[in-house]
Order: sequence, then C-alpha cells, then structure tokens
Amino acid sequence: MNADIPDEVDLEEQADAVADFVEELLGQMDIDAIAEPAQQGDRFYVDILEGPPEDLALLIGKHGQTLDAIQELARNVVGRRLDERIRVLVDVEDYRKRRASRLEERAREAAERALATGQEQELEPMDALERKIVHDAVASIEGVQSGSRGEDPNRFVVVSPVD
Repeated sequence: MNADIPDEVDLEEQADAVADFVEELLGQMDIDAIAEPAQQGDRFYVDILEGPPEDLALLIGKHGQTLDAIQELARNVVGRRLDERIRVLVDVEDYRKRRASRLEERAREAAERALATGQEQELEPMDALERKIVHDAVASIEGVQSGSRGEDPNRFVVVSPVD
C-alpha cells in the first residue's frame, strides 16, 4: 500500500476531527448548527446541518466563498493537529452537490449555445474544483470542447465547438 494515500480509517478519523473543529468554530460564531461527518462513496465530508437558514446562508457566502474559507481553515488547523494532509470536504446542507448540478447544467447550456452559434461561450470565473466539474460535463458532450483562461481568482471556462 502506498503511504501517500490515506486508507478509509484515516479518512474517517480526519472527518471526525474536522467535524469537531467545525463544531468548535460554529460555537465561537454563535451559530446553532451541527457538523456531521459523512461518507459518500469513497469520499468523506463534514456536512453542517440544522441551523437557522440565515446562518447557513452566511456560512456558504457568495458562490461558496465563505464555505471554501471554512474548509481551508479546518484543513489547515486539523492538519497541524494530526500532522497530516487533510482530504475531507466541508459542506452546508449539500450546497456543493446543488452547486455541482447547477454548474453541469450551465455547461450543457453553454455547449448547446456553442453548437447552435458556432461561437465560443465564456462562463463566469470559478475555482479549480468548479472548473473541473464544468470540464467533465463538457467532455461528455459530442462536438464541443472546453478550456480555461485567465488567472485566479478570475479564471473561467470557455466552451467552444470542435473545429
């Protein structure tokens, strides 16, 4: 077994540690919600649940930016505590799943426009994980291709017809 790839027990322990940290953070923010470790397939994540809708919206932030910051903070702090790289995602009531579905739909719409007009279509700036979701969705559509342009944090996906 490769020592660089954590086994399922390690990831489960990481998820528990991240959930504990997020619960501490929620308490310090005076937000009454639960941080629940969970597993979907081979991925572990911590889902923040059961809080007042306005608090959950605050935790997500615009386009998930606050959620990304919470995840990065949790990964760094817990990573230092455990002295290992943390590979656990943090989510708020499945926001990331809903966002992925919306991005896949936007990718399909951009592909349809590119095929109909013969012109490339630019999507809004997004982070690397979101761009990957779009690239994967476009890759499954015949007659179009995708690429990224720009520099972070303004990097975006371009969908164009295949020549």
